[in-house]
This record gives sequence, C-alpha cells and structure tokens, in this order.
Amino acid sequence: MNKADNFGIVHNLPFEEYQQISALNQSTLKRWFSSTPKSNDGYKNLQALRFGSAGHCLLLEPELFPERYARAPDGMRQRGKIGKIRWLEFAEQNPGKIMLQANEWERLQNIQTVFEIHPQIQKLWSKGNSEVSLFWQDSEFGLDCKARMDWYDPDSGVIVDLKFTNHIGKADAQKPLQDFYAVQATWYIRGVSQLSKNTADFFFVFIEKYAPHQISIVPVSADDLVLGKQKIALAINNISNSNN
Repeated sequence: MNKADNFGIVHNLPFEEYQQISALNQSTLKRWFSSTPKSNDGYKNLQALRFGSAGHCLLLEPELFPERYARAPDGMRQRGKIGKIRWLEFAEQNPGKIMLQANEWERLQNIQTVFEIHPQIQKLWSKGNSEVSLFWQDSEFGLDCKARMDWYDPDSGVIVDLKFTNHIGKADAQKPLQDFYAVQATWYIRGVSQLSKNTADFFFVFIEKYAPHQISIVPVSADDLVLGKQKIALAINNISNSNN
C-alpha cells in the first residue's frame, strides 16, 4: 500500500503495514510540542507497554490473541540467571509469540470479562470496527497524515480509544484532558472529518489494570479539541522550522 495512492478509511490493514507507511501521525506530533523534539523511549515502562498491547489485542482482536501471546507457567519470571534461562527456553517453545507472565494473563482474562458485561461498553461496541486506519492529505497543512483508531462506528460517528491505567481515579480527574490525549482525539477527529465530511464524537475508555478492573468512559469536550488544535499547530510549526 502506497500512501500517495490510497488516501481513505482502511479496514483490516495489518499494523505492521500501517507502520511502514510514511505519514505524519499523532505520536510524532507529541514529540514536537517544543522546538526540541523529545524521545520518550527511555522513560517507557516496557512491561506496561507489553500489557497494554496485549490488552488491546484481547479486547479488540480476540481471535488473534492466542496466535500472538503465550501464558508462561505459574511462577516463571525473568529474574536471576535460572529464571532468564527458563524464560528463554519457554519462548523457544512458542516461536513468534510474546510471553506473558501467568498473573498478567489472568488479569487480562478478568479484564475481558468485566469489559464484555459493562453496559456502556456494550452500547459503544454494538456497531463499528476495530483497528481502523486513516490516511489523508491534510487540507490545511498540505501534509500526508495517518491515524489508527481502536474503534470506529461510521454510522454514529463515534471513535473510541482504550487506555490502561493503574488507578482509575487519576483517569477520572483528567478534565480538561492532558495535552497528549487532547492531541490524539483532535487528530483522529480531524482525519475522519477530512475523509468523510462527518463530525465524529470521541471517547476515551480508561480500564484499570488491577482488580476490580473499573472502567471509566470519558467524552472529549469542545475545550479539549480547542487545546488539541493549538498543540497540533504548534508541533507542525516546530517541525517546519526544523526543516528550514
């Protein structure tokens, strides 16, 4: 798939192919909030990222979960010389799969149960599709752009993004939304609007990683979108200046 020839709303595009397409996305914008781009890689918790990726797969693409992930035996950890050897041996027995600790696996199964019986989640997920990709040439900035939505229902114009959090109380308190969240919501809505001429509504679904796995559904407000638009313009200006 070549970016210049395939602008539009794309379903069933493997994430690996999406990543290979060169276009501006919200992750790049976030690094350019200041004139000096920042890399967050050194600050990311790899274990948290792994858990979040596994959670997205289980909730959004459950049929792919057993193909991509394997449950380590009870008590197995990547700790100490013996633990690392045993973990490597188990990984070799499951080629191509990402290893999850037994407690991570069980928490994800419990989250799936809570997720599937939550009444508001059932309503949001009654129609639509997961992992929907957007590719557009932005009418204001003249740039090739892309986005990857966790869930999108074109009939109702609803976009949903999943976030895993340690404490749901912190997620509930994030009004107005943090800059990063505001930019993500604004960017996705911008893509849908330019491709379909429809205005979308955006909801963040915060899911607690630990029992009782509470869920909070946070709508994006008009003020959040104003903030997001300002941050996007600032980031693109910084990118432009860096190229001059």
